[in-house]
Amino acid sequence: MRRKMCGIAGYIGDKKAPIILFEMLKRLEYRGYDSAGIACISKGRIIVSKDKGRVDDVRKKINFKKVPASVGIAHNRWATHGIPSHENSHPHQDCSKNFAVVHNGIIENYKDLKEELLQLGHKFRSGTDTEVIPHLIEEFYKEKKNFEYSFVNAIRKLRGSFAIAAISSNESDRILVARKESPLMIGIGKGENFIASDMPAIIPYTRNVIVLDDFDYGILGRDSVQLKDIQTGDELKRDIQRVSWGLEEARKEGYEHFMLKEIFEEPDAVRNALKGADEAERIASKLAEYKRIYLVACGTASYAGMVGRYLLERFGISADAITASEFRYSTINILDEKTAVILISQSGETADTIASAKGAREKGAYLAAVVNVVGSTLTRISDDVIYTYSGPEIAVASTKAYIGQLVSLTLIALFLAMERERITREYTNEILDDLNGIPDKIQSILHEEREIKRLAQRLARKNIFFYIGRRLGYPTALEGALKIKEISYVHAEAYPAGELKHGPLALLEKGVPVIAITPNDDLLEKMESNIEEAKARGATILTVGESGELNVPITDSLLTPITYIVPLHLLAYYISTAKGFDPDKPRNLAKSVTVE
Repeated sequence: MRRKMCGIAGYIGDKKAPIILFEMLKRLEYRGYDSAGIACISKGRIIVSKDKGRVDDVRKKINFKKVPASVGIAHNRWATHGIPSHENSHPHQDCSKNFAVVHNGIIENYKDLKEELLQLGHKFRSGTDTEVIPHLIEEFYKEKKNFEYSFVNAIRKLRGSFAIAAISSNESDRILVARKESPLMIGIGKGENFIASDMPAIIPYTRNVIVLDDFDYGILGRDSVQLKDIQTGDELKRDIQRVSWGLEEARKEGYEHFMLKEIFEEPDAVRNALKGADEAERIASKLAEYKRIYLVACGTASYAGMVGRYLLERFGISADAITASEFRYSTINILDEKTAVILISQSGETADTIASAKGAREKGAYLAAVVNVVGSTLTRISDDVIYTYSGPEIAVASTKAYIGQLVSLTLIALFLAMERERITREYTNEILDDLNGIPDKIQSILHEEREIKRLAQRLARKNIFFYIGRRLGYPTALEGALKIKEISYVHAEAYPAGELKHGPLALLEKGVPVIAITPNDDLLEKMESNIEEAKARGATILTVGESGELNVPITDSLLTPITYIVPLHLLAYYISTAKGFDPDKPRNLAKSVTVE
């Protein structure tokens, strides 16, 4: 199953809906930015304004004075079905244009539904799966002139994943919403209510939110929110959560880009993740009961999982780190009740990671999650959760959340090793003391920002990079290479340093940058030999180490993944900006990937 990453917004109240909706979309643009649109109810009819392009471009095409509306829904799109175009942009409408729908997810049976609707005389304007939804609502509305009845029965015919919001010109005093496997939340205001895919869209208006669960649907009025079960129709009660962070945390605060701001928040990411020490110790006491441990994640989070694996192996504890997209189709078959799975995700909404969690649960495995976003899907599936408390991460390329994941996994590894009597309490306390000093060490690296920027400007014309490392340095190399690929669009590969002679050396020639992760540990001499191999082919060597071109403070070897990645984050950022790219919104990528 594939799930798309898009942003949904909605407003009902007494203010100007178009203005609020576009402000909400702007804060959700990291979720998708190939098209945008809004649908508002004005003078008894639905007015849709949409097009391909970013939010600001679409917004300029609308004259708000001609759209007096206080109810509406909106959407940012990241394309899966149908190319970016005006026709494929959301919102979508039915034939009568009495209904409008925005949708995040994938309707797996849309082709069958579309064929049925075509036979009933419906006409389609787009190549999207979403468009079947308003036509289904229209068809059920013919049976019984009731918006809620039509909406619920349409939803019940869908297979796949969805977060949906819909409005009707026939019942203009409400917005209907539904969720299955795609994030959706309701913001509770005074005389007004909001819907959104993520917190940044809501917090300028209210701190009180309800996070919908799978198979929830809701009826929003100006002064009311009613929740029901899609399958049974029974009324539901969901807790209202108070969001602790404010809008200023989701703004750039004077930094040129969110990514740079978030890199400079990495010291705080360490401090915040350390708040989870008690929870890490509790989870470790449970993990000690299991013979097999898997760390499962995607992308950047998978490299954090690799660090977790190396740490556990360092203490003589067997563990494996597997990419979620492979785990769910292979390793899942050997799981049982003697297995523990640690799932890692910034958003808690990553499709492959969630699917892995669900499959592991069916096999009886114990699930522990390392997650940043409170109330996300993964936190509700897992038996236990350790939050990284990294705060909102807006840039598509993850930085501070990765740091938080590393700290959380280090805590789990330490407490598990102590639980299994592989290390002493005294040694654990020594490492914990060192961990408490890591924020200051990261800060000292950030103080070298100008030097790293100058180095990046010299490297900006290079089109191929190699990153090498051993043991704990290898996942750091992988993460460094991924960052430069994501935001600078250059070819970058990471290898275990010992593998250079098994193929990659053939690609090295004069001037090719080789970035070597060189912690001062028992493998340093071997790393130096690998560096000499690359030098002999004319490569330009840049070392990350205590006396490297990318300098880092003296750090216990266990904790080097946390400090050694920081200059590589900065290097990737400044190479991207030197090339004139926007590092916050890399092409073809989106945040919290909910796509298989």
